Amino acid sequence: MPPPPHLQQYVQAFWHAEGDGTLVLGAIADGCPGLVFQQTDSGLLWGDVKKKLSSLFLYGQTTRLGKMQTGGSFRMTGVMFYPHVMKVLFGFNASEVTDDCVDLLLFSGDAGKELVRKMEDTTDRSELYNLVDTYLSDLIYKQKITQDTIIQNAVIQLMQSNGDISLKQLQQSLFVTERTFERKFEQYVGIPAKLFARVCRFQASLQQLRSGEYDKLSDIAFNNGYSDQSHFIRAFKQFSGYSPVEFTNEKKAEEISLLLIR
Repeated sequence: MPPPPHLQQYVQAFWHAEGDGTLVLGAIADGCPGLVFQQTDSGLLWGDVKKKLSSLFLYGQTTRLGKMQTGGSFRMTGVMFYPHVMKVLFGFNASEVTDDCVDLLLFSGDAGKELVRKMEDTTDRSELYNLVDTYLSDLIYKQKITQDTIIQNAVIQLMQSNGDISLKQLQQSLFVTERTFERKFEQYVGIPAKLFARVCRFQASLQQLRSGEYDKLSDIAFNNGYSDQSHFIRAFKQFSGYSPVEFTNEKKAEEISLLLIR
């Protein structure tokens, strides 16, 4: 669901997922951090270490396949932020949660606890979105949060070009030194600009793969600036955990991918 106008410079979308049974939810590299409220019968576990996630948590940039395991029935309501807003909204360097999750209740105070209480008391999807909307709006306007326009503009240009842009020219067009650009980008986005550009390229190729608008894999590689089909396959596997053929194989139905694709 698209966000309301007053959140559109921070939020790409709201989303909801629910189901039953023990499932593995795969989160692949999409360039965007987010916020999740979750309820499960026996907890939601993250990664190989089986880290138990809070009922309200933030997740950072994903640079490889991350897996969450549910136990019993579950429901999740989430926010897909723009790539650069984790530090803007929550104050810490985005690189601290790259490929990880953090309990939002640890630093959200009474407002976070109240949000969880209200979300636990409703099953109406629109009301869940409204509650998150109110929480984020209060966070933005009560604390007078403002964007970093340099990084915001850099992210927009990288996304619009699907990563096919000279980082040197981008940095120079924003009138900052290379060192300042690299430092600020990693603080706000969580990964280096070069890696983010690769994620944008991967996302463009993923969307073409899912659309079926190609005759062979080399078409996707060519259309998205990869040097050859092997380069494309290696990059795809790095960011999704699967080769393109494996990813589209319906026999992998036992693993459900939670794909938050811009």
